[in-house]
Amino acid sequence: MSILSSKTSVPDSWRVVIGAGIGISFGSLPFFATGFAILARAVAGEFGFSQTDVAKAATIFLLSQIVANFLCAAPLQRWGSRKVAAASITVFAASLLALSQMQNSLLQFYVAFAIIGLFGIGTNPIAYAQAITQWFDRRRGLALGLATGAQSVGLFLFPIIMLVLISRFGWRLALIDLAIFEIVICLPAVLILVRDAPHSPTLRFDAHSADTAISISQERQLSYSDIFSNVTFWKLVASFLVMGMSIYAIGPNIVYILKDGAGLSLAEIARVQSLAGVAFLIGRVAFGYLLDRTAARIVALLALTLAGSHLAIYAYSPTSTMVIIAAVLAGLSSGGESDLMPYVASRYFGAHNVSRVYSLFLVAWFAGAAIGPVAFAQLAVASGSSLLPLNLLMASLLLPAAMFLYLGRYPADSAPQT
Repeated sequence: MSILSSKTSVPDSWRVVIGAGIGISFGSLPFFATGFAILARAVAGEFGFSQTDVAKAATIFLLSQIVANFLCAAPLQRWGSRKVAAASITVFAASLLALSQMQNSLLQFYVAFAIIGLFGIGTNPIAYAQAITQWFDRRRGLALGLATGAQSVGLFLFPIIMLVLISRFGWRLALIDLAIFEIVICLPAVLILVRDAPHSPTLRFDAHSADTAISISQERQLSYSDIFSNVTFWKLVASFLVMGMSIYAIGPNIVYILKDGAGLSLAEIARVQSLAGVAFLIGRVAFGYLLDRTAARIVALLALTLAGSHLAIYAYSPTSTMVIIAAVLAGLSSGGESDLMPYVASRYFGAHNVSRVYSLFLVAWFAGAAIGPVAFAQLAVASGSSLLPLNLLMASLLLPAAMFLYLGRYPADSAPQT
């Protein structure tokens, strides 16, 4: 018997959102985004790794994400969200256990994060976007925002959990505890709650969810040639590449930015990161709600404005109070920027093609993300501060702003039904 039986008031469509949210909350991306810096600091302190050494591990993780995102579309289309997510959670847990046994070897450190990046892909929103997109139409933005916004739970908890566990038990036991949690909590939740769309020509209307049924049987499956010949696709690729670079350049280097630039302690930085995680949840849900009611280009411009504002604070006013404001702005903007990918993939290219197009957007996202950490660290070391790389990141946001500003309307057959 499932946790939520069919006799409860929770319909199948929203059960998928709940299950996806639990899996996403403690996936490899939240672990990397806010737990990596604290874990890497502990590992570096024990083995004497440098800032650049640590940044290279982040880049390896992100490069692995590029490969994984490119390859995951076919398994998702063949086996569905539930099976891919369950398998990935299992491998992610095993990878954490393997990392906990690492010795004084940069190679082992790098290999561990390569494996987490490659095989942990199914713990992230891409694994669930296909199922959610096919269950929802009129409230697709909200459903995606709620499910993927659950990342904020992990973004809030990971830095606190890592700090507490590492300070009390050491980083090895901290990783073992996280692996156990993945198997005992996340895996059963996904297996029980997540269901792929009904196998019928037209998805059944779920009266309880008050959503609009959508038909995917008549949608044409796009080839890579179809996708690559679309100008809108390349505008979005360029935008998401820069967005990924700007977000992930900050995360792995946040300890150096705030400890050296603002004089914050590790405990204070952990709290700042957790606050950003809460704001990320608000951003995910709020921007998802806006996407159902406002053109994506308007939502994107708002998210980019918030992103530029938080970078400006880190660069020019890194006082304790302003850093808190910057953390909130960073979380809100990251939530909005992340919401855009699955939504515009479904609206501009159709629900039937969402896994393939979304995976390509994520390839661009993580290509930029892979460049960000090391480039930021090297520029900061070369210039003696974080000011130069922060200014360059602010300037780079003008490109996605221009691309979204000139996006066309949604195709008529992909516009939200009313």
